[in-house]
Amino acid sequence: MDNTASVKKFIVLPQVQEQVPYSASHIWRLEKSGKFPNRIRLGGNRVAWLQSEVDSWIESKLASRNGNTN
Repeated sequence: MDNTASVKKFIVLPQVQEQVPYSASHIWRLEKSGKFPNRIRLGGNRVAWLQSEVDSWIESKLASRNGNTN
């Protein structure tokens, strides 16, 4: 079993944008339409995403490119 799968890691917008080449406003629009993982409020003006959810989103894009519908 892969122990890293159970580790939860927060990533902030610049880290998300390193993996997903979208502007902040485009990520926000995708979130609002349910097409991207939702940000998590950490308090104050701080938000982050779960690395595992962003990774899953990327994997789903790769799968759809390859003709898989998962």
